[in-house]
Amino acid sequence: MKVLLFGVLIDAIGEKTIEMDTSPDANSLKENLMLKHPILRSYNFVIAINKQIDYSDMTINEGDEIALLPPFAGG
Repeated sequence: MKVLLFGVLIDAIGEKTIEMDTSPDANSLKENLMLKHPILRSYNFVIAINKQIDYSDMTINEGDEIALLPPFAGG
């Protein structure tokens, strides 16, 4: 599955997108991300699935858009 990165996470990983093995849910994905890219442990971020921020154990389906969003501020 393709995972989109934003903000400081692009700088941390050095890529705008990363490929990950399929995960059944957001919690599993986060665990797999931390194993593959341990530097992510140093950052706060949320997982968005189809442009909806995941605060629970959302299921990930084939073809879903997955993004890692660091904290942001606007004005």
